[in-house]
Amino acid sequence: MDLNAFYIGVGIDTARYGHHASFLDEDKRTAAKSFHFKEDNDGYQEFRHVLNRLRAKHPNVKFLVRIDAAGQYAENLIHWMHKQKDLPLSISVGTPLKNKRYREAHYDKRKADPIESLACARFAVVERPQPMLAPDPAFGSLRNAVSAMEACATNLTRLVNQLHMLLAISFPEFAVIISDISKGYALKILEKYPTAKRLGNAKIDSLLQIPYLAEQVASKLHENAKTSTAHSSDLVQEALIKAKVREIMAAKAQYADLLKILKNAWDSLPNGPHRRIHTIKGIGLQTAASLVAKMVSIDRFKSDSSLIGYFGIFPEETDTSGTEKDGTPKKGTSFRMSRKGNDLVRRLLYTAAQSAARHNPAVRALYARQAAMGKPYNRIIGHCMAKLLRQVYALWAKDEDFDPNHELRAQQEQPGNENVVGPKVVKPQSKEV
Repeated sequence: MDLNAFYIGVGIDTARYGHHASFLDEDKRTAAKSFHFKEDNDGYQEFRHVLNRLRAKHPNVKFLVRIDAAGQYAENLIHWMHKQKDLPLSISVGTPLKNKRYREAHYDKRKADPIESLACARFAVVERPQPMLAPDPAFGSLRNAVSAMEACATNLTRLVNQLHMLLAISFPEFAVIISDISKGYALKILEKYPTAKRLGNAKIDSLLQIPYLAEQVASKLHENAKTSTAHSSDLVQEALIKAKVREIMAAKAQYADLLKILKNAWDSLPNGPHRRIHTIKGIGLQTAASLVAKMVSIDRFKSDSSLIGYFGIFPEETDTSGTEKDGTPKKGTSFRMSRKGNDLVRRLLYTAAQSAARHNPAVRALYARQAAMGKPYNRIIGHCMAKLLRQVYALWAKDEDFDPNHELRAQQEQPGNENVVGPKVVKPQSKEV
């Protein structure tokens, strides 16, 4: 900290068409009149003019800029300010939730742009946050690609849920026999035979012509279709199911296209320790790219535990109710994965943990220990997801590639463990995700 500098906190609340700026000096007094400026060159020059006037008044000034980033609306402003090399700017960006709590602790509870920016200015001049590095456009492109994939995945989940609702009255047994109705062969079946009545009247040989459909599954579907409890099988219901199937197919094709875009965005990233996480056994390109896009920097996390908490990889006890697929009622309480964190990353980590339980020695050993204790499958995979995040944190922080024998060597080097030969391998049961 420069003891001779005169610090002014500059708080900026960002929005789509313009931003609001507030200014506080070291005594938390107004250093300049707050104002709105537009999201264009004229607005940016107006903002710079105010900074120049303050600099002329205080030659030893240092501006502590704190930005409340709302979506993508702050990106242009952040890049522009990092280009103003002649101005003494220290720029930091706060998450909306953190900024909201700070505002509620020090100012009026109501939300308004002037109060939001004032809270940011106070935080900057009082807390003196660490400045952020100039953003690399390649990381911004990666975040945009991941956000697009996340939106597409959310839309796909919504469409599949809507298809479940339609099948509940036209062929309720379908989703019991085929747990993942978004699979290609399942969609092909519904595209050709959208209702139980239509499938029950079909010939089994015609059903078996659908690629990747097992004969046993086809026979079970055919038998259940003939005795289905479905009450709706008219032309309207058939048309609705076919339309929903086409929507799901289109969403899956879009997701595949976005995956190619994501790969290009990953390949465009500069070299750095963030690339190390792709060397971890079980973590593929999509998972690695999503983790980097959401984490941004390893310096944001004090420990691997804070990273695990950030993505919500911990169990929560909940009351259970309803009925299982086999018809048995749910009772009492159960543990499920927390709903906190990013949905896309958690979904990808679940699949990555299943792969790591087979190919990543440390995760495989953890799976074996948990299975030996009789833990349920999903809870074991949750522990494996947390283990992967610990490996992500270690490799990124140390800037090292993944070493599959690291933990085994660490055990052998401990006194009294000279005879350690590694854990007994227990292969995880296969399970559709």
